[in-house]
Amino acid sequence: MAKTSRKKKISAPVTLLAVSAAVPGRNFPVWKVAFKNQRSVRDVIRCWANYCLGIDTADEVPEGTRVLADAGQDVDLASSVGSLRKQLKVRQGAFSLTVAWPRDALPDVVASAAAKRRAADRSAAQSSARGKLRRLHPSARYCHVDRRVMGWGSSSTHQDKIRAGTYSDTRGHYPEAQLAEAMRTSPKPAEDAVEMKSEVLTVFDSADKVLFSARITGPRRLVENWEATCKHFEGIKQEKRMDKQACSVPFPVFIPTRGRPEKAHLNWEASHVFGTPKDDAALGSWPVVCAVVEPEEEEEYRRAWPLLLLLVLPESGRGPGFARWVVQQVCTKSYVCSGDVQSLRRVSRVWIVDDTLTMFYRLALIEEHSELGRLSRPKRLKRRDADDGPMFLQAMLAVQQHPFLPRATVAGFLRDDGTAVCKRNDWKQDEMALYKVVLLNLHELWQLNVEYMRDLQMYEDICLNHDVLSKGGRTLKCQCFGFRAVHTKKGGCLQQRKHSRGEKSGETRLKDLVRSSAFAALSKERQQAVRELLQWVRDKEKQFQSKTKVPAESSAAGSEPAQ
Repeated sequence: MAKTSRKKKISAPVTLLAVSAAVPGRNFPVWKVAFKNQRSVRDVIRCWANYCLGIDTADEVPEGTRVLADAGQDVDLASSVGSLRKQLKVRQGAFSLTVAWPRDALPDVVASAAAKRRAADRSAAQSSARGKLRRLHPSARYCHVDRRVMGWGSSSTHQDKIRAGTYSDTRGHYPEAQLAEAMRTSPKPAEDAVEMKSEVLTVFDSADKVLFSARITGPRRLVENWEATCKHFEGIKQEKRMDKQACSVPFPVFIPTRGRPEKAHLNWEASHVFGTPKDDAALGSWPVVCAVVEPEEEEEYRRAWPLLLLLVLPESGRGPGFARWVVQQVCTKSYVCSGDVQSLRRVSRVWIVDDTLTMFYRLALIEEHSELGRLSRPKRLKRRDADDGPMFLQAMLAVQQHPFLPRATVAGFLRDDGTAVCKRNDWKQDEMALYKVVLLNLHELWQLNVEYMRDLQMYEDICLNHDVLSKGGRTLKCQCFGFRAVHTKKGGCLQQRKHSRGEKSGETRLKDLVRSSAFAALSKERQQAVRELLQWVRDKEKQFQSKTKVPAESSAAGSEPAQ
């Protein structure tokens, strides 16, 4: 008789706890920590007191200290951590319990040790962010570097691979020019007259003074879809329920654009982007897509795109950092003021996308690839797959459905520079190279006190990611989808590009990043962030100069006549 095999239930040797505190007159952050199952609850209290109050772990737990489960029942301090699993509820991935610490047992000076630990954590995060910034390559279009000389995003055997037929399955199969043309073509209105609507969005500062006002305008149905989307997110926030719609509908998309109404890729109803929403679709059930334009160019963009939703900035000529800062502020919290009535407009997350994107595709693992060691040269591990469906939609929903997204302050995608097929991992955390397509967690940014630098003229996304990582925030990068974008010679950040600045020194200057008057008005912390950004660019320019200087000197020496 055959023996029946039973699967053994394997229990984890540790338990992840989320320890909150109930102390009269004091607030403490939730402390997430993993303890071995055999440790006692009393040990948990001692460690919490050391972390939050600076009390030595050798000290006894004061009388009157209680530990409460979610239902309010007391937990025996002598019980083991592993035995709590049946009593405690799981919240945000950890077993939740509360420490009720007596007020008279609080130390006179709370937490020199905890303050030092938090300062050490902040210092470690800043150091890590600086290291990641140094390893990042700036765009050769904005700094004095030739990417071909530096070998950024290039393959030394690319032509050999083409001749060998390595890319025969993909080369020429994705008509990027046709996809770009589809995104440049404005949808035609079904009727001669389209009913338009606009509303003024007012943002207030911390002192309840008007910071600025922007205007959102477009066909009535699109403006009402924006209003319904804001009400949807506000209802979720007040009821504290899960947003199930995030798995099927992308968060609002804002596209800053300037100087190219005829060439900007703004038709997100194209079949490979989002597709056309149904005529009978309920308001709030399809994604908001809004172009961000300067007031002096509103009429040009409206003539070229009569059916597009527009967010008109409060000022012109402030640069890309200002446009993204306005979007962040408007979507974090703004109001439509009508007399004494103020209607709230805000969303939880928002996509900010460049106006030059052409396509997304999936990066699928090649089954017959061989495993590589850490020191092996980059090798093609994946292939590019793009079907006839809405690839933009599929890529964005893949990010929105990822389980790490609630913890990510910024999320984004892999920009295909030619080496995308060599990436081993489908997802990466705490990466700084997120730009052109970013998903912002507005609440997390507000908690970290991080925002776009409004006067920054270049590298605005990199600066935001640097600030997030420096303050302990997290990022998420999707590498199972990649995107491509075109390089245009008109509009956008033309004034910021190196050939438009007219620099002959071969070095980026501080005033190229931020105007002198705007830099002087920044806080010391923000000034330091700009200096680190400038130093990063200059270091890359010096590396380029050292590479080009040696061949020049060698050729000059070879041309000298023999003595």
